[in-house]
Amino acid sequence: MQLLYVSRHAVDRWFLRAMREMGHVTEAAEWGPDTAALATTDGYDLILADVARPVEAADLLAGPTPVVVVVDAARPDERAAILRAGADDCLTRPLHLIEVQTRLMALARASDRHRPSAAARAGLRLDRGAQSLALGERQAPLSPLEFKLTAYLLRREGRVVEAARLDAHLAGPAAEPRPERIRGLVSRLRAKLIRGLGVDPIHSLPGHGYVLRMDPAPAAPDAD
Repeated sequence: MQLLYVSRHAVDRWFLRAMREMGHVTEAAEWGPDTAALATTDGYDLILADVARPVEAADLLAGPTPVVVVVDAARPDERAAILRAGADDCLTRPLHLIEVQTRLMALARASDRHRPSAAARAGLRLDRGAQSLALGERQAPLSPLEFKLTAYLLRREGRVVEAARLDAHLAGPAAEPRPERIRGLVSRLRAKLIRGLGVDPIHSLPGHGYVLRMDPAPAAPDAD
């Protein structure tokens, strides 16, 4: 997943490292007047918002991106108020990484189930437990990198994603760009999907990038 962690705790650099080691592309931002705009324009899958008071996250909660609020402490009625305000989940300190990872995956599964798409209607589904892509009764097992790439494209179904953006998602924003790394990975993945599923939903648009779709209709370039 591509995460934005909005933090007021400088000591939480350990948490950023842990999220990245779990395979999430995690960027950090400090609270400021532009935080809400950053969260809505950069195409994040989920926002972790470290707040002292829920009102601080009001602009984020009003946006389209799922938000998990992190607080130092909260009574049951306070957690309920945070959820009523629009948060998708609420975590309290101390953070336990296994719980954070489990909750993030649960939110991703819920998002996948509720997102109407041509791929879902055609029976294409990502099996997170088996780490595979399935179509009807057929399955194509995926390597960790292939799974991460497929999940990223599936969440942006119908939108063209540049190779450089895919490379940054897989290797991390600080890694040296290597477009050939994506070309080779996508080539192997498409061959595997044809063998396992009998179809290849990943299409390349030379000079633009890649798009996952189940029909031949043209796709608009990714605008996030």
